[in-house]
Amino acid sequence: MSLFKLYRLLTFTCLLLGSCSAYALEVIFINPGFSNTENAQNSTGNFWFDVSKIMQNAATDLDVTLTIKYANRNHILMKELIQQAINDKPDYLILVNEKNVTSKYLSKIDSKHVPIYFLLNRPSPASLDMLRKNGTNIVGSITPNNRVAGKSLMQQLYKKFTNKTTTSAHILALLGDYATPASIMRTQGLMDFLAQTPQVTLIAKEVANWSEQEGFTKTLAYMHQAPEINIIWCANDAIAFGAKRALKQLNMQSQVIVGGINWEVPPNNGSELDVSIGGHVLLGAYALVNLFDNHTQPKLSPLLHRSVDIFDPLTDENIPLYKAINTTGLAEINFIQFSKTRADWHKFTIENLLLALEQ
Repeated sequence: MSLFKLYRLLTFTCLLLGSCSAYALEVIFINPGFSNTENAQNSTGNFWFDVSKIMQNAATDLDVTLTIKYANRNHILMKELIQQAINDKPDYLILVNEKNVTSKYLSKIDSKHVPIYFLLNRPSPASLDMLRKNGTNIVGSITPNNRVAGKSLMQQLYKKFTNKTTTSAHILALLGDYATPASIMRTQGLMDFLAQTPQVTLIAKEVANWSEQEGFTKTLAYMHQAPEINIIWCANDAIAFGAKRALKQLNMQSQVIVGGINWEVPPNNGSELDVSIGGHVLLGAYALVNLFDNHTQPKLSPLLHRSVDIFDPLTDENIPLYKAINTTGLAEINFIQFSKTRADWHKFTIENLLLALEQ
């Protein structure tokens, strides 16, 4: 067979199958969390595991080859995994700028040959400029509006509190950490609310490192020091579950309202939270949709730095989505419907995901 005929045969085969190598997409995601929910060292909850689970389902629908590597909250390991991923030269590398470790590491290595897309936590504008000047190939990012989430959590907690009692509100705030953008902005949202609501007293705010165990120990300590605390604002659900466990041990569950962020299921038959704000666990899947669209039709789907208002309080209306996230990882949804490559594409929203679940 001549080379020309072989070329025509290969071209026809590609067209027949509906996908050519030009559209094959390989993505590596460095997940800062743990690869399973049973790891004894994991005290920060299942959020990052759920992000990956939903991403894998989206990757299957989009015909994307997705490789996920887990750093197990180990920043030394995370740096090693980033370097390995850069050496593998995927079409895109998805990274999380946890505690600014990722951006600091990228400033020291050669990563210009791999397009990097940030998920959930991205570097500051100044850091992004510095990285670009150093040759880092940052193509975009997708992050939730964490400031809105922090404020919304406090609003929901205070609403529940005032519906329950007329006594004065005294707040304990348990933060994620001092460096991660998500933690900083959620704390700022809390402070926005407090600045607008002077009748609410902030007793203390302290970092709990996203940890259920630290939420437990710090709640125990503060409830002994300041028993007037009646609302506990937590930067994530894991911290809030720890706070709930401490209140149960103190027999004070009915006296204190607790809320967090993530839409997680309580561990080990623990107590449900009074408030949970969530939705951002879905953004890993949305990142893959954006990368797929850009790879398929780059001129029509440019990659940008996007901040998404995706947070919602958990309610009766969106609890089917919450349940699906924590069980099937939304395997029943075909994520191709959110791709702009389809003429009838749908906007990626909680409302449309709920509609997709009902179909």
